[in-house]
Amino acid sequence: MAMIYFVRHGRTVLNEQRRTQGAADSPLTPEGRLGAEICRDYLADVPFNRAYFSPQGRVQETGGILLQAHPGLTPVNLTGLREYNYGVYDGGPDPVMHAALPAEQHLPAVLTGVHPGAPGGITARDYLADVDGALARILADLRSVAAGDDGADNVLVVSHGMTLMTIMARWVGPQIYGMAPMANCAVTTVEVTPSAVDGAPRLLTWAEDPGNQGVTYPVRDFSDAFAGVVPVPIDWEHPEGLAAGSADAVGNGVRSNA
Repeated sequence: MAMIYFVRHGRTVLNEQRRTQGAADSPLTPEGRLGAEICRDYLADVPFNRAYFSPQGRVQETGGILLQAHPGLTPVNLTGLREYNYGVYDGGPDPVMHAALPAEQHLPAVLTGVHPGAPGGITARDYLADVDGALARILADLRSVAAGDDGADNVLVVSHGMTLMTIMARWVGPQIYGMAPMANCAVTTVEVTPSAVDGAPRLLTWAEDPGNQGVTYPVRDFSDAFAGVVPVPIDWEHPEGLAAGSADAVGNGVRSNA
């Protein structure tokens, strides 16, 4: 068995300004750094032996704080862990984006791979292919390690709200949209069986908020919008950065000796 700890990045300037972030970026605020420090301490006793980060600045800053408690660990950056690209709405007011892309219509269309994307953004098909590549890479690395020992791995994954929700909705199930919102620096834990094709995920905890950061967007229940929605299956055959089906999956510097 292995455990994956999924963490959303800390609160940023654009979060506090209620502006859409997506492919745009901004630094953590003082409150965001404090939240990351609290999350760092919350996870300090977890014996992580690999980590995967989005390459975007807010995740790099958050992840750097989290790894202060795990100095022997070098993260792998995966492009598939980047945030959804909202195109022309990136950097603009959240209400404008939400009006153009109502969640109850937009999210099911992304999960089913049919949304054409916002102007200047990314299509659902391309976005899901990127996300799948990252998740497949993480599982491939776990599988490679499990072939050589007892498979007792603890993995840290730091990414973004939309991307983490997309991973969970397609891996665990769209019922997650009826659960608590994913706060900044929220921690979600999933137990996996690396030998299973899909990892046989088992959700253990959802969006724990150790820093009491909360969310910066309006919360409402639109879970009814996912009734009958069948997400596109995850493509496990194309792990990012690896040849398809490669067994030699452990990235240099990922395993910690700490």
